[in-house]
Amino acid sequence: MSAICGFVGDLDGSLIVRMGRLLQQPGAELQVVRHGSVHFGIQGSSEIGVQHLGDTLVACAGYMLTASGLPASARDIADGYRRQGVQFFDDLDGHYSIAIWDASLGTLLLARDPFGVMPLAFAHGENWSAFATEYKALLALSQITSEPDLPAINTFFYNGWAPPGRTFFKDIRPVLPGSAVMVGVKGLKVVRTKPRAYDYDEPRNPAKPRDVLGVIEKSVNSYAYDATLRYGVSLSGGVDSALITALLRKRLPEKKLWTFTVGYGDSDPDIIGARQTSSLLETSHREFIVRPRDLIEILPSTVWCLEDPGGYDAFAHLYALARGVAGRADVLFSGNICDTLFGGMPEHRRLWLGTHLSGAKKILSELRSAELSGTLPASWPTRAIWYATRGRNPAPAPCSTPVEGSRLVADQLELADRHSPLFQMLCSAVMSWDNRMGAQEALAAEFGLKFRMPYANKHLIDLALRIPDAQKVGPRQVKVILRRAAELVLPRAITHRKKYIQQFPYDSEMADVIDHLCSRLINPHRSRRFTIVNNADVRRLLRRRARTYKDIEVRWLWNAITAEIWAQQFIDRREAFLSDKCGDIGPISI
Repeated sequence: MSAICGFVGDLDGSLIVRMGRLLQQPGAELQVVRHGSVHFGIQGSSEIGVQHLGDTLVACAGYMLTASGLPASARDIADGYRRQGVQFFDDLDGHYSIAIWDASLGTLLLARDPFGVMPLAFAHGENWSAFATEYKALLALSQITSEPDLPAINTFFYNGWAPPGRTFFKDIRPVLPGSAVMVGVKGLKVVRTKPRAYDYDEPRNPAKPRDVLGVIEKSVNSYAYDATLRYGVSLSGGVDSALITALLRKRLPEKKLWTFTVGYGDSDPDIIGARQTSSLLETSHREFIVRPRDLIEILPSTVWCLEDPGGYDAFAHLYALARGVAGRADVLFSGNICDTLFGGMPEHRRLWLGTHLSGAKKILSELRSAELSGTLPASWPTRAIWYATRGRNPAPAPCSTPVEGSRLVADQLELADRHSPLFQMLCSAVMSWDNRMGAQEALAAEFGLKFRMPYANKHLIDLALRIPDAQKVGPRQVKVILRRAAELVLPRAITHRKKYIQQFPYDSEMADVIDHLCSRLINPHRSRRFTIVNNADVRRLLRRRARTYKDIEVRWLWNAITAEIWAQQFIDRREAFLSDKCGDIGPISI
């Protein structure tokens, strides 16, 4: 595991040391390479992650793969870029964040893998540019203000993520996944790298399950190249991680293979399903139980790692899982992205219903609008469905920022009137993915783990863009083609098992914890330059009697709580990031 940071231009060279102190690489020394006014720093695998070749300086983080699936080094990146320029990244695969200084062009190039498994953020001003795999390192620069991006935060309140291309800070931007940003004397230029969704026609020819399995297996094998490492899988009750586990077992039949599951207890469907999968595939299995009361300790650390918060309950669970895995495995595999590629997300089912059932699009849109606005649906048919499923009262609207009410939220149901809407939805994801995958890498990096997400492989993205909608979602099932491929190596009891959302039970204990967090964090009398959470919105959401919270109430309050934790960690302590003692900063205590 490695992390990188650096800058170009009119900045004090000693800042690179301060930036390095803010990178969360346990026990790693910052290695600095200088070339005139260019300063690159790397923590971790510096022997393969940095290269100075002629007028080209390269720093890499992650796990890079050649077009043939073999590991690539910083020297390979430098040679490839000198031969082909930015087109070299069309064939580069793996999980990577790469910075290149091209002195011949006077250009800083920043590149990121297709789904942004490796995080990378940057900022630039007059005569300077800076980058880091964790944006907290950028806060060491006084040129970057502490002004929050309120529309981005408001979007987070509504959908749980900052919008693509934005962070919670106005001056800091992520490099968009699947792109290369070129910062030079003529300004900023963004170049899309392959696979580019606009290169694909609407898919018509059905895929064969064995071909799908073959591409997945090739990807898994490329991420398990070093047989000396200890491999583990983040195993849920679903088919995605079970398939990775089966293929790893096939790849390394004599090697001890770990599986790890996190959940709320013995009745958690993920715990139950993962036990069954582990028993079948004969893995060394470990479970981690997280209770709502554990959030008081876990949540600040999770937000500190994620930087921009997001992901609701799942990311607090994943923090606990990564902490438990540390010391037991070197490499942690995850089945994420599979739902995005093969049609397994709730949004895919919603879009399918809006496309195939008469009147469903209008009803689903009205339900979503009512949920976001805190009002009852307008039409009587939709209102009747609301009454039957959610009661006779409107759901509370999400919180907002107190100053800026705008948000950047699009309804995927707009695609329902187009041909192959699931294909269009995947195209949209490939072209403008948000930062949620980089968040998972950040959690693993906190504990020195190498993180692998085989479904984010370029060959798999290419394959998914060629699979017709009918092979993804059907009347009774999602991820149709993926399940058929998995049946070639797994029993139907696993491949057709229902997928559950990883979350806490929203019981009285959860309600008490939410009340405690709100009482400790949301203070209407707090004095700060920027107020992030509208306190009146939080008070409106809080329960009035000793009852449990509804799912939607937990979601809205969760966003308010994590946004306030973010503000206290990054805005309220902004001056500490500018200090030579910035390496002592860490999560707040609640």
